[in-house]
Amino acid sequence: MRRFGRPAAAALLAVAAACTKAKPKTSAELLLNERMAQVLLRDGRPAEAEKAFRECLKDDPKNPEVLDGLGVAMLMQARYKDSLVPFDKAVAIAPENGSYRNNRGVSLMELGQYKTAQEDFLIASASQNSDDRLSATINLGRLYQREGDYAEAESQFTAAIAREPKAYAAFIGRAVARESLGNLEGAAEDLLAAVKLDPSNADANLRLGMILINLHKADLGKRYLQRAVELDPAGDTGAKARLLLENQALKSN
Repeated sequence: MRRFGRPAAAALLAVAAACTKAKPKTSAELLLNERMAQVLLRDGRPAEAEKAFRECLKDDPKNPEVLDGLGVAMLMQARYKDSLVPFDKAVAIAPENGSYRNNRGVSLMELGQYKTAQEDFLIASASQNSDDRLSATINLGRLYQREGDYAEAESQFTAAIAREPKAYAAFIGRAVARESLGNLEGAAEDLLAAVKLDPSNADANLRLGMILINLHKADLGKRYLQRAVELDPAGDTGAKARLLLENQALKSN
């Protein structure tokens, strides 16, 4: 006679184990996991953050913050098209959220979909959150700059600086717009402000050095180029600054 006791018991244990694994997480556990994913994002570890956000979505698939976080993780990896999937879902759940709109707008802008990106930035510019409004204004400046409308780009960056006088990105953006418009003096002023806000930024020092040399202020320009070399001795920015310094030395001889 066959006995089925042991296999049946084993099956019951397997079912019980499966049920244990499928136990839903508490709200506190979900929040903790989400925060851990956000920390990975802030630490500049987008691939790990993406995995963490995907794990969060298994238990909370309609959480707009998690969806937005997943989109940002993809955005940081330059996977712009992929990022639109979670961004679209986040915006559908919370269409007035300025942060979600800004993030999706950046992906759309990178994909060359300027009109749709502009719509997102304009909605974000009306957000009740001041940070969202500032980001939207800077993003609009970048958008107009890409379209070649440097005057409107300068206007947007100026508005951003009026809102936040320490907006480093706005000073850099306006400097580029002003340089494109032929206003080298104005560009130099903006780059000097940017360097004061972030002295350790090699790219800002390089840009300022180049502008000053074009303004025939070679000695002062070389100081900032040398600073760029010191800040980025093994990188591309440092290499460009070093080459410019060598060219200036040849001109002096």
